[in-house]
Amino acid sequence: MNETITAIEKRATDAHAEATAIVIRDQDSLTLANVKSILIKGLIKEIDDTFKPIYDSQKATAALTKETWDRFRVPLDGDYRRIKGDIGTFLAEQDRLKREAEHRVWQAEQERIRAEAEARRVAEEALKKAATAEANGQNEKAEKILNKAAAEEMKISEKIEAATVAAAAPIPLRSQTVGISTREDWDIELFDISMVPREYLAFDEVKARRVVRASKGSIQIPGVKNIKKTIVSQR
Repeated sequence: MNETITAIEKRATDAHAEATAIVIRDQDSLTLANVKSILIKGLIKEIDDTFKPIYDSQKATAALTKETWDRFRVPLDGDYRRIKGDIGTFLAEQDRLKREAEHRVWQAEQERIRAEAEARRVAEEALKKAATAEANGQNEKAEKILNKAAAEEMKISEKIEAATVAAAAPIPLRSQTVGISTREDWDIELFDISMVPREYLAFDEVKARRVVRASKGSIQIPGVKNIKKTIVSQR
């Protein structure tokens, strides 16, 4: 048994050191973090499976066994929770960047549509005015009207071209890693207890959190900020 505990201690120490060094910056580091967190989760289970029978069978030395058990387990549990949290934060940031990019593309498309409509309006108005001038024998005036409209259309066409390029900008793709899926969840943060309705006092966080989650954040409790979180699931 001592050899088993020694082996587990080395693995736990190594795993903790590797987990501490993990920083999620891109797809590769995300994949690594996912793999490491799954390995840590498995190692935690192995530690529990090793120490629980010893702990349950002992009386006088149970406290010492629990101390050793915790010495291996607690750092790894903290590592696992941190890595999962980091994965969620990284994916949430990717989602934010994707939404921002999609909004910029939408704005560019709307600008292109407005510019094209403006170009049509300028051309139609110029043709009408030029036709009226020609009908009155004012050929020189008609030519000036058309030249002015052509200059305006040139400026508008530059807007259209810029908007078209912006609308074609690539949308960043969310990292896809085997074994990771996410779902939206909602949490709360109390910022002004004086604004909270009486039915939520003395502040019942459990009740408030349940209401916010059930409504997917659509119910806004005065004095409480709804916080959307990205929950990581691993398999």
